[in-house]
Amino acid sequence: MTINTLEQLQSLDSWSTRKTPVVCVNVIQETPDVKTFQFKAKDPQLFHFKPGQFIGIQLEINGARHNRSYTIASAPTRPHLLELTIKLDPKGAVSPWLHQNIKVGSELEIRGPAGRFNCLDIGSDKVVLVSAGSGITPMMSMVRFWADQGLDKDIHFIYWSRSVQDIIFRRELSLLDHLHHNIKVEVVCTMPGLSENWLGRRGRVNANMLADIVPDIKERTVFCCGPEGFMQQVQDCLSSLDFDLANYHDETFDPGGKKKAKLEAEKQQKVEQVQTDISAAGPFNLTFKKTGKTVEVEQDEILLERIEKEGIMIESACRAGNCGACQVKKIDGEIKTQNEIGLHGDRKQEGYILTCTTHLCSDVTLDL
Repeated sequence: MTINTLEQLQSLDSWSTRKTPVVCVNVIQETPDVKTFQFKAKDPQLFHFKPGQFIGIQLEINGARHNRSYTIASAPTRPHLLELTIKLDPKGAVSPWLHQNIKVGSELEIRGPAGRFNCLDIGSDKVVLVSAGSGITPMMSMVRFWADQGLDKDIHFIYWSRSVQDIIFRRELSLLDHLHHNIKVEVVCTMPGLSENWLGRRGRVNANMLADIVPDIKERTVFCCGPEGFMQQVQDCLSSLDFDLANYHDETFDPGGKKKAKLEAEKQQKVEQVQTDISAAGPFNLTFKKTGKTVEVEQDEILLERIEKEGIMIESACRAGNCGACQVKKIDGEIKTQNEIGLHGDRKQEGYILTCTTHLCSDVTLDL
């Protein structure tokens, strides 16, 4: 469907949180290993979300199913297109596939939006956006959102890049700085090449640099995104400046599962805690209502993983209880859930649970 009249435009539906088929309409090579994919909804609709949120995608690659979450880089003030800016991880499974296979005309199914890290739920008139690498994507969504509205918000945008050729959105960052008196952009290169003739700041994040770039940083709200080590450095620097960390907000950007080992260790700790908390020993019977199938589940098994093991199709994205994608209705039985932030109160009252952070405490029946 092509939008040709005002009536057609006004009749467009807003994006739902269920799966949405989208079509790629443009691919932009941002840096040698970063691409921006622009999508429109296959059935025209408006992409409404909070700047900083993410979407989930589920792909089958070489017979294996993969779930990934990617932060939205576009702004909800331009709701007809959705942009995902994705860095290629040579050791990953999904990003190489996306870089190689997604072209103009390619179709995907996305689920979203989701995520607590956003600039609508966290308000401030004076902000600092601090990011590194591909962690720039939620920051671009936020700054584009503010710029499009012409808001008189005092914004410092600080971005760390490894080298000049790795600066994502380089031209747009310069344009934002040039066109908007209230947006000050500072790009810092940690390892600029000898032939790159970089005249800007150099070096890794440190307290003196933050204080020099933003002298009144203690009066601001800080949004931060990047590798885990970078975000921890930023927190340490802010602490040394006597910054109130209640005004610090961050979001881990880790497509491709680079923190897999850490997450596995955390999962094991949770399993041990669950084993301590649950008095019943298991195994328990898990019954799928729609098929009538019953399987035995150990008390240390994560419910989502067991559902997938049984070959049952179920949506999932963050796999940490934050996005709500994997919710299913529990008909009966007792469970133990580690995190259910992504489950809205009304859904919880209706009996829905998040399978990615749930263990069984008794025999359970699911509406699957």
